[in-house]
Amino acid sequence: MFKTAKHLLLLSVVSLVLLGAVQGSDNPGPSDVAIGPHKYNLFRWGVDHFLDKWVNKFQDILPWNSEPPRERRIGQAQEFFDLRSQIRDLERELADRNGPADIHERIDGLQRLVDDMQPDVEETIESEISSVLVEEGFSSRIGVIFPPVDTVFASSPGVLIISPRDHIAQIESTLLKPGISGAVRGELEDLILREDNVSAIIVSTGGVATYPSVVSVSGSLRDALAITAHEWLHHWFFFQPVGQHFWDNADMTTINETAASIGGEIIGDRAFTAMTGEVVTREPSAEPEDPDAFDFEAAMRETLLIAEGLLAEGKIEEAESYMEERRQFIDDNGIFIRKINQAFFAFHGSYATGAASVSPIGDQLEELLDGTDSLEEFLKTIGEFSRFEDLPDYLRAGEF
Repeated sequence: MFKTAKHLLLLSVVSLVLLGAVQGSDNPGPSDVAIGPHKYNLFRWGVDHFLDKWVNKFQDILPWNSEPPRERRIGQAQEFFDLRSQIRDLERELADRNGPADIHERIDGLQRLVDDMQPDVEETIESEISSVLVEEGFSSRIGVIFPPVDTVFASSPGVLIISPRDHIAQIESTLLKPGISGAVRGELEDLILREDNVSAIIVSTGGVATYPSVVSVSGSLRDALAITAHEWLHHWFFFQPVGQHFWDNADMTTINETAASIGGEIIGDRAFTAMTGEVVTREPSAEPEDPDAFDFEAAMRETLLIAEGLLAEGKIEEAESYMEERRQFIDDNGIFIRKINQAFFAFHGSYATGAASVSPIGDQLEELLDGTDSLEEFLKTIGEFSRFEDLPDYLRAGEF
């Protein structure tokens, strides 16, 4: 149960913004005015971080700044994530008000350490991902990866997703500042529902494909590697037909997101093994041993299918009431989801291997992966797709 719930959570915190391709409204109304102060400034973020990253890279190649041995850099990266975990534990103690009196000082001290380490750790993550990409055949004849793997650890933006109420489809998305409280999210979503008669949800992200990409370090080293690789694949897809058709329709969005998820996990796991020596596997979710145990994945898919059926019959209010009842049911079984509505499924449906999707694209991409000889072949084949139909057509033709 918890494995499938964690899988949904990881999917929910990985979102795409291809070089500013996030959609927004041109005619501001009351809801746009309310959202305005919360919008994420992509231009300012890019200016602030792009130059900083490349200045740091230039300093690293100066002859008097020799690079530490790889083993030391990997040890520093592991320590960085260990310290981040300690900070999260202390912050939980602080929230519970059960921590020692010096807890603020301890958090500040650890935060200074991770801040000092961060630029070097970012470089290490980028280097390890790049090494895997070179092994997989993504480098040029002179060994250059394009676009270069470039990421910044930062609080990742939230994203506002809009769907029609009468069917499930993502029609608009807007990046928002990180850290918006649940209460404020609910107020904004309710306002949009009243004013615009659309379904809205604000979700957190663990990474966005700006350049350099934003990657949250709220998880483990393994999570950071997978998310960094995921966002790099969106960068790479941008220069291939599949990425250039990302916004054509929901199916093309799903192909992009699901391929980046599959490839990002494989690349990230290979980098993690190269760094730690620990071999990792991502096995499919097993059926519960106890037939009476709560099956999160089955519950989510049942919710989606029944909600879609009600919407197809024009029963919008009934579908919305049903989704809220199911949210409470899932909560009663130990998994908290703040809101389930049409926009929720529109967002999570883009990740076809997730519990909140019934798209065949996930199985189709897994079939393609199984039929290709390498990750390079898998990703470069997908890169050539410019229509959703290219994927099933390729599989039917048996061209692998």
